[in-house]
Amino acid sequence: MGTWGRLIANEILDMLYPPGLYCNCCGKITDDSRTYGLCNDCMRDIKWVSGRICTKCGKVMSETDPGEVCFYCRSHEHYFDRGYACAEYGMHEKNLLYELKYASRGDIGLAMGEIIYDRMAAEFGEDGLALTYDLVIPIPIHKRRKNTRGFNQAELIAKDFSERSGLAMDAKLLVRTKETGAMKGLGPAERRSNIQGAFGIMNGRERLVQGARILIIDDIFTTGATLDEAAAVLKDAGASRVDFCVFASGADYLIV
Repeated sequence: MGTWGRLIANEILDMLYPPGLYCNCCGKITDDSRTYGLCNDCMRDIKWVSGRICTKCGKVMSETDPGEVCFYCRSHEHYFDRGYACAEYGMHEKNLLYELKYASRGDIGLAMGEIIYDRMAAEFGEDGLALTYDLVIPIPIHKRRKNTRGFNQAELIAKDFSERSGLAMDAKLLVRTKETGAMKGLGPAERRSNIQGAFGIMNGRERLVQGARILIIDDIFTTGATLDEAAAVLKDAGASRVDFCVFASGADYLIV
């Protein structure tokens, strides 16, 4: 099915099953007053980030980890400066990400934009975000994958976050320069090799990066290979700071 066919099909589904009447996560009948489009059960069961978090990548710290930096960040260098996450990756988080990316549920991307805004506003204050960052950038996907899916999920999330925060978003500054294989099932070294050289700066936009404090938006963080590669490209182009915020992050455990 082509892009136009998907759009028409989605519009028909929205008329038959309005998104606001069903929980974004479990599909239970609800109403459009629910926060993030989630029913009470899913709102309670999502593993929202709280307690001790890694001061580098933002993962929830394991109870067996006494440090301030998670196991993985202690043993692997990162190019980004600081990471933030909204939830720890689990069953409910997986359901939401699957529906967003593979069931053409763009409305879930907007809900994640609101979630990320609330997370960052809680961290810096509503006015503090504008004092902390100059630019918001979504992680780009290859044009072939975007044509197949019909959208870039990170761009949907970043657009909603940008509108809520008032921070400018540039979805064309960082570009995907090559198509990469799926990250699922790859080890950390394989992920880094897979994503190496996958990003670049759009011609004519280099000046926008000089001295900029950039917040990257993406859907999930595991080992950080994708975000590290993007941060390295932005730092090499002159960015003064590169942070990120994702909807979900993996658990704190030692990855070799």
